[in-house]
Amino acid sequence: MALEEQITAWSRTRPGWQRLVLQRVAAGKRFSDDEYEELIDDIIASRVAPEITFGLEHLPQAAPEDPPVRLVSIENPEHVNALESDEPLTFAENGLTIVYGDNGSGKSGYARLLKRIARARHQEDILTNVFRDTAQERPSAHLSVRIGKTVSTLSWPDTVSPELQRMLFYDAACGDAYVATESDFPYRPSALFVMDGLIETCVELRTRIDARLEVNAKRTATLPVVPELIKDTEAGQYLKGLSGKSSVETLDHLIRKFDESSETIKDLKEQEARLQSADTGKERQNLTRQAEKLEALRQHIEKLQQTLDDKALATIQESRDQFKGLELAAALLAQSFQSEPLADVGSATWKALWESARRYSEAHAYPGVDYPVVDEDSRCVLCQQPLEKEGRERLSRFDRFVRDDTQVQLETARRTLDQRIQNLNRLAVKPEAVEGNLKDLQSSHAELTKEIRALLADYDKARTETLGSLKEERELQPAGINPAGVLEKLSLGAKAARETADGLSNPDIVRQRLAEILRRRQDLELLEEIKKARETILKEIERLGVREALESAKADAATGPISRKITELSEESITEVVRDAFTRETDRLRLERVTITRTRTDRGALLHQPKLVGARQRVQLPRVFSEGERTALGLAAYFTEAQLDASKSALILDDPVSSLDHVRRGLVASRLAAIAEFRQVVVFTHDVAFVADLKREANGRGVLVTERSVTRRRGGEHKPGACIKVHPWKAKDVRERLGDLRNGLSRIKRVSDGWDDEAYGNAVAVWAGNLSETWERIFSQEIVGALLAEGGLEVRPMMVKVLARFSDTDQREFDSSYRRVSQWAKRHDKSAAVNYVPPDVDALEKELKFVDTWFKRVKGYKS
Repeated sequence: MALEEQITAWSRTRPGWQRLVLQRVAAGKRFSDDEYEELIDDIIASRVAPEITFGLEHLPQAAPEDPPVRLVSIENPEHVNALESDEPLTFAENGLTIVYGDNGSGKSGYARLLKRIARARHQEDILTNVFRDTAQERPSAHLSVRIGKTVSTLSWPDTVSPELQRMLFYDAACGDAYVATESDFPYRPSALFVMDGLIETCVELRTRIDARLEVNAKRTATLPVVPELIKDTEAGQYLKGLSGKSSVETLDHLIRKFDESSETIKDLKEQEARLQSADTGKERQNLTRQAEKLEALRQHIEKLQQTLDDKALATIQESRDQFKGLELAAALLAQSFQSEPLADVGSATWKALWESARRYSEAHAYPGVDYPVVDEDSRCVLCQQPLEKEGRERLSRFDRFVRDDTQVQLETARRTLDQRIQNLNRLAVKPEAVEGNLKDLQSSHAELTKEIRALLADYDKARTETLGSLKEERELQPAGINPAGVLEKLSLGAKAARETADGLSNPDIVRQRLAEILRRRQDLELLEEIKKARETILKEIERLGVREALESAKADAATGPISRKITELSEESITEVVRDAFTRETDRLRLERVTITRTRTDRGALLHQPKLVGARQRVQLPRVFSEGERTALGLAAYFTEAQLDASKSALILDDPVSSLDHVRRGLVASRLAAIAEFRQVVVFTHDVAFVADLKREANGRGVLVTERSVTRRRGGEHKPGACIKVHPWKAKDVRERLGDLRNGLSRIKRVSDGWDDEAYGNAVAVWAGNLSETWERIFSQEIVGALLAEGGLEVRPMMVKVLARFSDTDQREFDSSYRRVSQWAKRHDKSAAVNYVPPDVDALEKELKFVDTWFKRVKGYKS
């Protein structure tokens, strides 16, 4: 599968917002500050559409290249070491700029400034002028750079551009860092730039999320403190586990729990005080009363259950059914009296009249004689008229009717039913004593009293419904009440209260009791604090919700998984390219048995480090190589990074060849000249020989060489940092010196008419001294230097042809010219006998032309 296809397939496993980021990166769009904040808001609120896709159509064929960054100038350095210059230090935007400066001239001050601005493997602070500045002073400078086609002027360090990091700096410390530590080389397969952009976005998001989290943390509310004793209570667990998902309903439930509590903090404190006192008699008495009240409630509930349980109601239903049946039978018997003169004989009203008459007869009219009395001389107890035969027979029939068994059973059933109904009517479900007991027990047995009240409500409802059904002659329904649980709790509560009361003489039991009351008091106090802090708790829940969303978003923006995928996708190709480039650079610098290997991944970048090839011991590479080899190895790694940098931005080097041998110095000069063919190269150096090497290699390749010097001012404080646009005489090669001599001679010719003999003689002496030194430079660089490398330690056999072609004429011409020039220079006191007179301008001009012609002829012997 192609790399692009692997990237798009992997994107489908990522959150939707990351696919959105990949789209923007692929399209070359960057997030503004506001867009970053909007993206964070959208991630937190889950507003990014999950169906967003990232496909091959979004990937361009190649990653856009960064435009090159080139140095233009540095000016107005303030508090940068002791630098001071009226003129800026300028740089040619193409080719090779050589900035020469002696030790102490301020050259390294400018280099250190650029080290802070450009990308460097090692960094160091820039010191201010320790002899003049205070600790509060801050280094600053103005920097002009060209980014692509645009020239920008920046005030460092207040305004800097991230593009400046495309410039690459090198010095000895950077070289050591390349060798001893891991490096991220800039080569990337083109398609991976979208992954790099995703990591960059994730890093920025995490930075911004961290800022939000910091602000969020500062808004943390002060919540009620949960005592250790009640951390496992409902209130304690709620506060300890408070989060963005905490329930507001639970919070309000806790507040209602406080409002509905029968216990008060004051009562609990009084109980504590009683237990803490030496005399626990009041508490024992209180507990004994609790036990009695619990027992009384148990007995009351048992009584209610006996009256209103399903069995009792079934018995009432049975009594009513029996009564109704007997009443129907009696009604049938009463139908035999329909022929009587008066209606409703045998009815309930009639029976009541009969019973009244019977009681009057037996108690008053005919004491001791059963009613009715039907003798011939008896009278009616109601109308008190004598009874005729018909009346006596009617009363006898009525007597037999009343005394019938059905009537007896009916009466018995009526009395039984009436009694049961009367018992129901008189049943007090919650009498005053019970209510009082409940109130007294509510503080110590809140849950139990709540259950009892609910149970009593069930009994009251059952009683009301039963009476209603009896009245309306409906079928009685079973109440289905089961008080077993409550009865058991009452029994156990009473037992526990008695045992606690009995044990209050035991200190351990007192302590346990005291701890329980303390726990209840602290729980109630915590509930009270929760009620007071409700709004604060709600705001804290909201804050925690935001924090949890931010932390979740930060976790989603972790770069680890992206880095691992980049490693998986690119490890082989990147390491191969880096190793090939490094191998070419080490070959150029004649380094053997070293390679570069991948060490690890950091935010999607593959880190590499030079390693020994074929070593049998595990040792750090810097310990094996000489100082010169370490320098060469650091330069090889630097050149590798430069080669892999697609932007082709400026390379800046500060004294890169210190500790290198003569061979590698030339190789480094050759490499820098080759690189300068395609990009800006700036070299700071105090090494005159290396300046000559650089110029020779650059001139051989046709590379533009730009001279710059940094020097100390003369006079006064002798301050370093003055910038000059040419090299000093000692750093110039033969061609440059001949040019300077030509310019100097033109000046003498132009202005000498106004001089006296002494002034003219002095000017000629200086000019001739320089020409003499030029003769010496010709031999050191072009004749002896062509044959022997620096220091004379190596012969260049190919240059022996210079000696072979060097003739006696060449030697004679050199000797005669060198003697003449030396006589003109102020090297020795002139003899009075000779009467020395300085040559005129024409003679000087002729001598310079002679030297130039001789130089060109001998130089041609090399080819």
